[in-house]
Amino acid sequence: MNIKPIGKRVLLKEVEAEETTKSGLVLAGQKDEPQMAEVLEISDKVKNLSVGDKVFYKKYAGTKIKYEREEYIIIEVEDVIAQVK
Repeated sequence: MNIKPIGKRVLLKEVEAEETTKSGLVLAGQKDEPQMAEVLEISDKVKNLSVGDKVFYKKYAGTKIKYEREEYIIIEVEDVIAQVK
């Protein structure tokens, strides 16, 4: 990856959230629901996340950027609200 976040930031790539449950129920989207993304890169100051982790983050957090025709999000680590295990 050619993008390295600085400060206490992480570089994310959004992943599609599940819109149906395992039993087939369709979930209605909520306006302020958190987003899910994969961690692509972390700054040297971030200790509790690793590249490849999936996380939820606040919907309006961070800055969207385009690099080599791909969209990414750089957010402050404080805007990560949960890690998916």
